[in-house]
Amino acid sequence: MRFLTEEDLRLLYRNTPFAEYHIEPGTRLTPGGRQFLNDRGIRVCGERASARPVAVGNAQAAGNAQVAGPLLPAAPTSPASSHELLALRRAQSIFLSTGAELLDYSVVTAGEVFELERLLASAAAGDFTREPECSACTGISAKNAGELLEDCFEVTGFHAQLEAGKEIVRLHGLRCELRCLEAELSGGRKRAVRTIINRLSQMICRAIGGTVCQRKD
Repeated sequence: MRFLTEEDLRLLYRNTPFAEYHIEPGTRLTPGGRQFLNDRGIRVCGERASARPVAVGNAQAAGNAQVAGPLLPAAPTSPASSHELLALRRAQSIFLSTGAELLDYSVVTAGEVFELERLLASAAAGDFTREPECSACTGISAKNAGELLEDCFEVTGFHAQLEAGKEIVRLHGLRCELRCLEAELSGGRKRAVRTIINRLSQMICRAIGGTVCQRKD
């Protein structure tokens, strides 16, 4: 399975603008890639109808408000130091490895992880104009998506034994990795990583099958 990210489509569109895009067999759009096409009114052809990921939390209460969009103005961010770049690239490699493992359990989740890896790459390059695509839930909204929030609940051996246990544990591992990374960053990079951490929390909740946010704030 090959995933088309926003970055892939942006490069294609820059070289040769197009009004419709044909999905080849064995290819799937990431959420960011799909949004890129939708924003430009590009028609998608050849894609099999499939269920979209279920929004996490009380979507009706939140009015299906979208967290995704341009980042709020951040404090001026200096170029990344060598240490920050190495830490970000290490995190990127872990996301790629985990995404490849998740292909055996959920191609949708794997695609989202690959998309989050691209957001880490953007943060490393100093591009803070993109955020993870997600719907607001009871505990996470546009107002606090860039804040350092606690885990919605503790992931334990109980969760590891669920049907989606391997998926949950891997997503939790990525979240822990980013919490360590966040402490080493500053400015826009710190905020960008926080939004990814909070998106991972939503993905973990979705994997468990929750329809009501379990955050205990």
